[in-house]
Amino acid sequence: MIIIDAGHGGNDPGAVANGVKEKDWTIEVALHQYEFLKNLNIPCAITRTRDIDLSSEKRSALVKGSGASICLSNHYNAGGGSGAEVIHSIYAKTDLAGSIAEALKKAGMGVRRVFSREGADRKDYYYMHRLTGDVETIIIEYGFLDSSSDVKKLKSRSYRLQLAEEAALASVRYLKGTPIPKSLYYVQAGAYKEKASADQLCQKLKKHGYDAFVKKV
Repeated sequence: MIIIDAGHGGNDPGAVANGVKEKDWTIEVALHQYEFLKNLNIPCAITRTRDIDLSSEKRSALVKGSGASICLSNHYNAGGGSGAEVIHSIYAKTDLAGSIAEALKKAGMGVRRVFSREGADRKDYYYMHRLTGDVETIIIEYGFLDSSSDVKKLKSRSYRLQLAEEAALASVRYLKGTPIPKSLYYVQAGAYKEKASADQLCQKLKKHGYDAFVKKV
């Protein structure tokens, strides 16, 4: 299961630059990711579906209690810089974060760095890593709102949604080794009792440029 997080919201606008409030774009891409994953029959949840305040405690509790394996926390950056940043827990391997970064790069968004950050207490600096329990939370900064080169790309809504889809698909591919029951058809992104459903999902993934296969187990 994947839980989608729309960063900021309500009285917290997040980064603001070039006429854009981060919270508006994060809810946009989060809702798109959520519907995108549902259409692929991937179990998923979302932390907020509208412009509301979510405290760090409430947001992290929603993620921790979701039963998800992965959380994608959507953000946009500011403060000088250019390119996407993908941030993982200090306790996590770089595999998932690196896969997401590579997917964004292939979609045409430069990647500034993939990293983790340790706080003064030698624990994760970001509460979305520190307070979300066993969920592998990935913070995705899709670009800088105060970067002219980034905003030139990100001003296109279709491109923002494309990047969101690529991040979601990278996560689905990462989960492909999850054990599944017997007598189902195995697809990289899901499992079905009916082969026709498995074939349909396989074709959707191929249309997005990913190698996909169907296997009966």
